[in-house]
Amino acid sequence: MSHDNLKPFPVSTVTSQTEPHENRSVSLEGKMLSGIAGQYAIHAQFQNRPGVRTYTGIDLHTQQPVMIKEYYSFWWTSSDIQQIEFALEMLETIDFRSGGVQDFRLLIPQESIASAKDHRCYLVLKSPQQQPRSLRSELEAQDAFPPQVVHHLLSQVLQSLWFLHSLAIYHEDSDEVQKGIAHGNLSLDSLLVAVNPVVQTVVQTAQPPQFQVYLQDFQLWESAIWHSAEPQLKSAFKISKQKDLRDLGKIAAQLLLGELDPPESWNPLTDPRWQDLSHEPLKLFIQQLIDSTFSGAKAARGWLLSIPAEVESARSVTNESIEQSTPAELEEVAVSEAPPTYFKIAFAIVFSALVLNIGVLWMRGEPSKAPAFNNVQAK
Repeated sequence: MSHDNLKPFPVSTVTSQTEPHENRSVSLEGKMLSGIAGQYAIHAQFQNRPGVRTYTGIDLHTQQPVMIKEYYSFWWTSSDIQQIEFALEMLETIDFRSGGVQDFRLLIPQESIASAKDHRCYLVLKSPQQQPRSLRSELEAQDAFPPQVVHHLLSQVLQSLWFLHSLAIYHEDSDEVQKGIAHGNLSLDSLLVAVNPVVQTVVQTAQPPQFQVYLQDFQLWESAIWHSAEPQLKSAFKISKQKDLRDLGKIAAQLLLGELDPPESWNPLTDPRWQDLSHEPLKLFIQQLIDSTFSGAKAARGWLLSIPAEVESARSVTNESIEQSTPAELEEVAVSEAPPTYFKIAFAIVFSALVLNIGVLWMRGEPSKAPAFNNVQAK
């Protein structure tokens, strides 16, 4: 598509002349989405849920893989789309970046596009290099996950939550700075896994497990799209971070028990199958997540890393030694891993400057804007 076809905000059209309610079942595969920040070739659909479909694609400018999420509703009116546009525009004034090169596997939308004509909106997200699959689809292919795989998954998600919960969020249109936010919407659908292509599956015998876990469907964006009124969006900022830990605990229990769609009132700790699981330290850890025992994701992950991942090694860890850990000790054990790359670079620069300055002293003996929405067109 040439830039002559770009239309200013808030105009957006779809090449098909089909009415919105007839266009619900039309796939975007093989089409191109154009936004103010880039143009995206849409490849294949890999996730389909009520009201939202997710596709793989590529940013035609950078040639990097992207994910395109298509949201739709038969009941949306033009006024609803305008409200969604406004809510998404508010989110675009917030800087979620850390200032470094690591994103800790948080799939935060890099562009949003709304269309009043076809009653849809789209989110474009940077994608993992390996095509991701939802945790739900992985569990559907397995009866249950072994403890060492759940251990690895918990470690990755807690690291992402630790970063998200402590991230300084800047509002570009004000001086307000917020200390972190909750994901608010963790589920088998909002967690994606990218598996090493040599392994092909999350559940495999190679150690350590070879997959990465990514977080999508943050409640901030879900609220902006499905509850576009401003009070709903503001409430998404106030979701308790402990909710993320409780939800993660339930997800871990689902994986261990092979439970795809438990009832809302389901408590894994009272499920008869829970007693049959053999990894006692991991079971106790999950119970502590659900009971909000930990002060935060950092403390939880530190404690997780102190227990063995495999069942055989876990048998030597007694429940008494685990239960005797106090909250202060749990916080103490939550030490960080290797610092982010940007921190190491900064440290190297400072250290080099210090060495250089000492050398000089020795030699001299003296101190020394709102987005535009564009077309979806067929190739």
